[in-house]
Amino acid sequence: MQTILIPIDGSKPCDAAVQRAIREAKLGQVERIHIVNVQPHLGAYVGRFVGTPTIRAFQRELGDRALAHAKKLLDDAGVAYSSHIYVGDVAETIAKAADELGITEIVMTANEFGFPGSLAMNSLIGKVIRRTNVPVSVVKAAAGDLEFEQAAGQWRLRPTH
Repeated sequence: MQTILIPIDGSKPCDAAVQRAIREAKLGQVERIHIVNVQPHLGAYVGRFVGTPTIRAFQRELGDRALAHAKKLLDDAGVAYSSHIYVGDVAETIAKAADELGITEIVMTANEFGFPGSLAMNSLIGKVIRRTNVPVSVVKAAAGDLEFEQAAGQWRLRPTH
């Protein structure tokens, strides 16, 4: 049985990763799903003008908003999950969370935000892959019929059905 971590940034393309996890959970292949949102550090400069409790409340609110749609999809499907909001470097935090939560697979979405967005997302995917020993599956967000999976250093295509 797998324990899946899905990084959620609140964008629509994240639905593809959530839907994949739901399918696998309904097939009995997934024991637990963790959805994770990572908020960036706001830095010392902001801290000079705004108190730490206010900053934490702001980050919690943004994290809750980002996770809301993924929670709804999972709730509507009747699939058990845990949600987490962290603060830190996105790739490092995802890798650390995977380690701490006993994750067996990270499922991420390759966004379709055009060339600049693709570079940023692919950079994040690469950073996560380099920072973790957990297999990372990358699900294409567009309505395609294939997903890309990276496991044990090799890329392969497989049907999503």
